[in-house]
Amino acid sequence: MPLTATLQRLILLTAAASTAACIGAQHPIREPAGPGPVAIVASAAIPGAITDIARHSWFAVRGEGEEQWERWEVFQFTIRPRQRPNGGWDYLHRRIHDPLDDVGAGYVQIHGVLRGAEASRFIACLRRESPDYEHRANYVVWPGPNSNTYVDVMMRRCEFPAELPATAIGKDYRGIVGASVTRGGTGVQVDSPLVGLAMGLTEGLELHLLGLTVGIDWWRPALKVPADDGRLGCPATVREP
Repeated sequence: MPLTATLQRLILLTAAASTAACIGAQHPIREPAGPGPVAIVASAAIPGAITDIARHSWFAVRGEGEEQWERWEVFQFTIRPRQRPNGGWDYLHRRIHDPLDDVGAGYVQIHGVLRGAEASRFIACLRRESPDYEHRANYVVWPGPNSNTYVDVMMRRCEFPAELPATAIGKDYRGIVGASVTRGGTGVQVDSPLVGLAMGLTEGLELHLLGLTVGIDWWRPALKVPADDGRLGCPATVREP
């Protein structure tokens, strides 16, 4: 077979595989509605000059038999002592609040939803582990620890299968230098505030520069870019089970 024909066939097969992967990719969730226990992880654009490159993430949970939502998130202002312990701990806030309210710049995304027994298990873990979160008394916009550091730590510690976008600055904070398994548990990552690298079977390849992520997702074909929703290609958000 001529070389040009072989290349054309290879390109067509690659395009078909990518298209099939995108068609099979799960689509964004618009509302975490429905009865029973629910846990979500979401993010929103941060207002100001960094709107296009930075997002703030949080958890919203509603347990079995509960009607109100709790939002667990880290903010850049501390909770006054008289508001503790029911309202939060230092920079860690627990509020009765709408699960999908933005933080001033709109553009809310949901990155994962758990329901039923899985949600109950996660909620119990989140409520148990969050008060002892090691960075609850520290907040640094860059490189962290910040709101996205907290969400990443709790997703790992309480086993929430989701991925924060490339624009969630602080999600890869490991101190001066640190190493860990990747978020999905299929690879390794090494990070410092200046540069880092992550590679995994399901997470793809990521280069972290000054807290910003660039890379390739080969599981759901896309480029990871430090702008907007963090991807060019197949969506990473998941459909409810």
